Amino acid sequence: MSRKEKISEVALLRGLAFAAVVLQHSVAHHAVAQGARIQDGVLMTLLLLCSKFAVPVFVFITGMVLFYNYDGALKYGTFLRKRFMDIIVPYIIWSLVYELGNQLAQDGGLIHPLDFFLKLLNGKSSYHLWYIVMIIQCYVLFPVFRDVVRRLSALMPSKWRPAALAGVGALYVLLMFAVGPVYHMMDKLQLPVITSWFTLYADRNVIYFFFYFVLGAAAGMNVKRWDEWVIKAQRVYWPLFIVITGYLLYEMISLFQTPQGAVFSFNYLSLLRPVMAVYCVTSIFAAYRVATWIAHKGGRAASLLTSIGTLSYGAYLMHAFMLRVTYYFDETLFAEWNHVLRTLISFVLCAVFSIAGTWLLARTPLGKWVVGLQVRPRPAGGPPALQKQA
Repeated sequence: MSRKEKISEVALLRGLAFAAVVLQHSVAHHAVAQGARIQDGVLMTLLLLCSKFAVPVFVFITGMVLFYNYDGALKYGTFLRKRFMDIIVPYIIWSLVYELGNQLAQDGGLIHPLDFFLKLLNGKSSYHLWYIVMIIQCYVLFPVFRDVVRRLSALMPSKWRPAALAGVGALYVLLMFAVGPVYHMMDKLQLPVITSWFTLYADRNVIYFFFYFVLGAAAGMNVKRWDEWVIKAQRVYWPLFIVITGYLLYEMISLFQTPQGAVFSFNYLSLLRPVMAVYCVTSIFAAYRVATWIAHKGGRAASLLTSIGTLSYGAYLMHAFMLRVTYYFDETLFAEWNHVLRTLISFVLCAVFSIAGTWLLARTPLGKWVVGLQVRPRPAGGPPALQKQA
């Protein structure tokens, strides 16, 4: 694979998506803390909605980068070997870390090898590792995705491709309507492995996230045209994003109000729902537009988000651990403060700790194994350089 010029918005967009993930998990913790009021729930729901783009954007970026970089011959063995070293090895190490923590917290017992192996396959060592299991499927199936997308693109004139992409998006929304019926059908069939992948582990089944990857493929195959689409379509996706945000906020507020008082549950905002599929697609466009605006403007914000994006994989892996660290500060220093303010403090602390931890680990000889990248020795008269996954 020949080296191509990097897409400047990608690392910046990764930085935004990482921040959104940390914000989501900070909200999830503090929303169930004692003393949260209905107004706290409303503000935290709004924060959650505005950060829901995280996973769809990460999948979109994966598709965009792969289709942009691998537009020629693909050596599948070399491709998988690189992903194993850069993605899977750090995932295994952090899964082991979380599993050790789980065992110590429960009974201090030993890790059972078979149980741990199964958790590696399903991402159950920690609540956030489901995403890694899902994205690994994108890498494994990339040659299939690439062949299908290329063949379909070659069959139609370029002017029809936006309409075709919109058609695939419509099919994806219809697929979200089928998630429930498929769940019940598979539950009745009880097929080995397959049933679990459409029921218990449906949230990490790549089939249910494929359109975000395809959208990324469209962007990566013609970056210039994609940028033009993002600009031209603003009249559509910004109003749609705002309207759906208002609708979902209204629905959530009504669900909070129960005979027992305010109960905060965010299950209604599950990604595998038709309205959320539309919302996530509009969020991808909106987030990409924000990223291009920040990149064009430049300055410290662009540099900071780009740096965060470069470190985002290792930071994602460790942020669940760092979030637990922030709870100590929260309980000892901020326990009497407003819940929304405590959420934002935990969010900032967790993001800073995770990025700093990744940066420090990347400077060690084992950085590549632990966080997926390593800082090369400082060149004479220049800053250190990062070696990271493509």
